[in-house]
Amino acid sequence: MVDNSKSVRKQVFDFISCFAAIITIIAYVILCINAQWPFLGDAPTVYNILVVIEQYAPLVVVALVGIEFVADKNIVFRIICYVAIALVVVCMFFPSTWSNFVGLIS
Repeated sequence: MVDNSKSVRKQVFDFISCFAAIITIIAYVILCINAQWPFLGDAPTVYNILVVIEQYAPLVVVALVGIEFVADKNIVFRIICYVAIALVVVCMFFPSTWSNFVGLIS
């Protein structure tokens, strides 16, 4: 019996990362159009959602593509990728963590 779970996992992450990339591009396009011709003044909730997408969507897309890339690699490479993603996420949500981390190293 053939084990194709790695292939299926890679296809699932491919679909999810493609969807996240499309949402990111749409959000950026809408915000660029709104910067030139303001039309979201009547919908501040939509604007706030688009700003949050603009801030965090690139990280989501890069993380998903990285996970997709290491989906069929060795466990060591997967762990390195997961740790790197976790480090970036923690430093993004807790900015003072990076200065504390650098202080520990030096």
